[in-house]
Parts: sequence; structure tokens; C-alpha cells
Amino acid sequence: MKPIYRCRVCGAYTEEPIHCGKPAELLLSAEQRLRLSKLMSALLRHIPQEAGLKLNNEGWVSVHELARAIRERWRNRELYQWVRPEHVVAVALLDPKGRFQLSPDKRFIRAAYGHSINVQLKYKPLRAEEAPKILFHGTVRSKLPSILKEGLKPMKRIAVHLTDRLEDAIETAKRHGRDVVVLSIDIECLYSHGIYLVKAGKTVYLASRVPPECIKILKQFSVTSSN
Repeated sequence: MKPIYRCRVCGAYTEEPIHCGKPAELLLSAEQRLRLSKLMSALLRHIPQEAGLKLNNEGWVSVHELARAIRERWRNRELYQWVRPEHVVAVALLDPKGRFQLSPDKRFIRAAYGHSINVQLKYKPLRAEEAPKILFHGTVRSKLPSILKEGLKPMKRIAVHLTDRLEDAIETAKRHGRDVVVLSIDIECLYSHGIYLVKAGKTVYLASRVPPECIKILKQFSVTSSN
């Protein structure tokens, strides 16, 4: 993950050290950016109460309140005394997968997807002609028998997560084990069952479930230490 800079001329957040023809101001080191992004994801998706945060029913919270909670109420707050609202906004704007959403005035923030807490995201379902033809889902071989029998279910999340990037599906599967399986999802089949997609991130789509007849095994392999 790259550092984040702020342009001294136009004020834009950027990953480039030169912006508007001038050296930009370093806002977040790569290590700070990664650490803050992971904490923001955890608080907005899973454990807001551990920093005293109260999200509304759609998952939104004030950017200022999130920064203050990280700085003052998070259990490891001594590591985050530098966090200010501009750091939260910069991480959200430049997230490569679109994990976060900001309100138009950048005063409020929420996780775009990945929630295990009960929130009502209220995304508009995609019409069949708007949806991709195929999406991918990464898993591990031990889960394959139940998936092929029962389909994909949200489990601990509020929706099934799919992606339009094969690389992202592989990366997700690797987090769960060495024996990687990538599934392809037939979206026409999904819609024929009355199950509609919503787009939640730059590459992420959500579905309430995926029936087994809409699933095909695309790729299987074992991760080795050299990968």
C-alpha cells in the first residue's frame, strides 16, 4: 500500500509525491495508511461498540466522531493519537476496492460492504441488463461440498460477497486456507431465481444468496510457500 500525500496547490489527496507540478505534503505513511484502513474497516463493519461508536441504521457515522473515537476510546488509542478527520477522509477516498463510502459533503462515512452487524445499506438493485454476466467467489476446498449442495449463504455477513476480479477472488480465498477454489457465478441464473445484485464497491457485488445451480468451479489450486 502506498503512502498518501496532500497537494500543496489544490489540496487533493493523492498517492503521487508530485502533484500540480509541486512536491506534495506527506499525510500518511504506507504503514499508517494500512493500519488505519484495517481499524476503520473493523469498527465500521463489525465492532463499533468497542470504540463507543453508534452507527445509524444504514451504517453511517460522523467522520469527526470516528476520528475522535479512534484517538480517545479505542483500546490501543496510544497508537493512533495522530488520527484526524482528514486522515479518515483520505483513506476512504483512495481505498483501491472502494471499501468506504463518504457522504457528498464528506461529513459522514460508512463501510460500503462486509458488515457482520445489522445495517440496512439500501442499495438500488441492478437490472439484469446492468449486471455483469459472470462474477467470482473465492473459497477453500473444505467448504466446497456444502457450497455445491446448499449454495452460497451470507453466514456471518449480511450478504454474499462476489467480485468481478478473478485476482480478488483468489486473494480472498488465500486468507482462509492453502487449498484455493474459485467459483464462477452465472448471473443470468441468479436473476432467474429472483435474486438481484447490488454493487457495493469498485469491484464488489452483494447478493442475498447464490443457489448451487448458479455455481461452477472455475479454478482449484494449492498455495505454496513460494507464492
